[in-house]
This record gives sequence, C-alpha cells and structure tokens, in this order.
Amino acid sequence: MTERFRELDGLRGLAAVAVVLSHLTTGYDSKYPDAPRTPFDAGWGAYGVQLFFMISGFVILMTAQRARRPSDFVVSRLSRLYPAYWIALTMSIILSVAFAVPHTDIGWTNRLLNYVMVQRWFLVPNVDEVYWTLAIEMQFYVLMFLLLVATRCRVTPRVVAWASGVWVAVALAVAVWAGPASRGINPQYVDTPVKVVLNVVLAEWAPLFAAGMLAYLARSDRRFWLPAVGTGLLGALAAGILHDWAQAAIVAGVVLGFFAVASRRTTPVLLLPPLQWYGKISYSLYIGHLIPSTIAMHLLIPLVGRWAATGITFVVVTLIAWGLHRLGEDYLSRRFKNVLKGWQKTVTAR
Repeated sequence: MTERFRELDGLRGLAAVAVVLSHLTTGYDSKYPDAPRTPFDAGWGAYGVQLFFMISGFVILMTAQRARRPSDFVVSRLSRLYPAYWIALTMSIILSVAFAVPHTDIGWTNRLLNYVMVQRWFLVPNVDEVYWTLAIEMQFYVLMFLLLVATRCRVTPRVVAWASGVWVAVALAVAVWAGPASRGINPQYVDTPVKVVLNVVLAEWAPLFAAGMLAYLARSDRRFWLPAVGTGLLGALAAGILHDWAQAAIVAGVVLGFFAVASRRTTPVLLLPPLQWYGKISYSLYIGHLIPSTIAMHLLIPLVGRWAATGITFVVVTLIAWGLHRLGEDYLSRRFKNVLKGWQKTVTAR
C-alpha cells in the first residue's frame, strides 16, 4: 500500500484541536480554580492523544516499510520531529520564565535536559506537560528501528503481526501486575519502580500503536481487520485496568471511531480543507500551544471575559502553530535532514 491515506490528516487535525480545547477549558479550570469558569467542558479532548498514537502506528509502519536501511528511518524521524520541537521548547522556556507561568519552574538543568526530547525516560520533568507523549513516540520509534535492524528492513505483515502480539501480551501482563498500584491514582503519584516498568513496556499505549500498525496492514489485507480492532480494544482494557472503566469506555469509543475511518475507502468530511490544514500543522499546534495559551488566557480573561478569551487564544495558538510549522517543519526540517544524510553517508562509507 503506497497511496497516502489523507483522512488520517483530517483525524490528526481533529485530535490536535480536541487536545487544545481540553487545555483551554477543563484543563485551565483544574489548574486555576479561581478563574471564571469555562463556557463549555471539553475534557474529552484529552483523548485525542489515544487517537494520535493509533495514527502514529499506522503511519510509522508505512514509513518503516519504505526504508531501505534502518538509518533511513532514523533520518526521517529525527528530521521530522526535532527542529520544530527545539523551537517550541525554546519559546516555552522564554515565555514561562518571562511570565512566571505556574508549574513550569523546574530549574535550568532540567530545562536544558528537555532538549533531548526523551527526558521522560530519565524521570526528568517536562518544561511543557504535553511533551510526555513525545518520549512515548520516540520509544515506539526505537522499537521500530530495532525491528528494522533485526529483519534487515524486511518488515513483512507476518513479522508485524508476531511482534505486535508479543508486545501487547507483555504490555497487558504488566498492566495486570501494576493495576493494584496504579488504578485510581494520579499517575504522578504512582510508585517510581511501578512507573518505570509501565513506561518501559508502554503498558497502556502498546495496544494502540499495535492497532494502528495492524490497521495499516488491513487496508491491503482484510484478514487483519479483526485482529486490529481486537488489539485496539485491548488498549481500552489496559486503560480500565490501570485507571477506571469509565476511561476504558471512552478509549473504546476512540478506538472504534478510528476504525470506522480506517476501514472505509474514504470519509469525505475528513477531507474538508480546514481539517486537512489543521492536520498539516497538528504537530506544531500540539507542541507549541500550552504555555502561550496559558499566558494569553491570563492576560485576556480580565479584559474580555472567559468566552472571548478562549476564542482569541485559540486563534493565537493557531497562528503560532502555523509559524512554527513553516519555520520548523518546512524550512529547518529539510535542512536538518540534509545534514543527517551527510552524516549517514560518512558513516556508511567507512
């Protein structure tokens, strides 16, 4: 399967907008309870993250199958993610210090360590709380890289099916083991040894990445649809074991929504230009919205009220994301990719 599945861009756009709305409404209220209350509750938008992970499983397998060498995959992923991330992180550090944004004073050593992107692996706090998902994505990329190395870039459907099955089985076993120490507890208060094991195997997230990969295979071979949907629903089971069954029900809904799109030849509503455009800037919108939006809300609410402040802030972070996309993802990403390819040629020539 080589043609681009453009509906995924529309889903990305929906997921990114949902996450932003959740932070502008319910998320803001939870952090600043003395502020005027949100005009509407969009806490459900936080589940855009689960949708992102399934989309990632689909897209990353497609990227991996096109790689001629494992290093091609590395160059593709690093050049795609890091330039925009470094800009967004620098912006967030400057703004958080200049405006003394609450909950962001983590010290300069930790701020600098955030430039590696995978600081979560070492239990280093994030400058911006949304960065936690990036370390999880990178962990998935490392696993895909190892699969490419082990198979010499022959990532066949059979290999993917077996690798997914083993990974999900381990993840669920760990979820069952960790459930009593995790269920109903804020993740930041889970005991560190338990948290480390959960993070290493991606116990909560492995079924979602695997479901995305199997969905990619199912677009070409219908035999994979049932395993794909079943694997996605195991992600809901993991959420229930580690958190609560209400959350599991929501995750199940997200999973079924993803497959309702993935199993169709086309979903015209997801091809609408606004959703496609937000899909294009979704990465920049996700990594660049939280701290600027917090500052904008603080400044605007006393002047124009909560309704108007929410709308204006959404426009502001959209414009920031567009600029970040153009500079980081379009301009600098291409140049960084050329640098990495130069290093790649030097290493392979030795």
